[in-house]
Amino acid sequence: MALIVVETTYNPPIDQALWDELVERSAPCMTERNIVWKRTYLSRDRTRSICELEAADADTVRAAYQKGKVPYDQIWSANLIETLSAPINAL
Repeated sequence: MALIVVETTYNPPIDQALWDELVERSAPCMTERNIVWKRTYLSRDRTRSICELEAADADTVRAAYQKGKVPYDQIWSANLIETLSAPINAL
């Protein structure tokens, strides 16, 4: 499984009712493609979100979002970097 990042912007800001609808709409598409939701970061002004998912690849996530008619700006594969191999002041 790969780490996949989904970036989305909302204009106007997304309200809770639409958020809940999108989650419900995407769930069957994600389950059918073995996509696992890890976490979502939603900006305090509710205009941007970043979702972390585990899936076979980014195309699999794109297909699920498109089938569920869930908006997104970008979907890409990522590597998680949790420790630095060089001191911060060397960067």
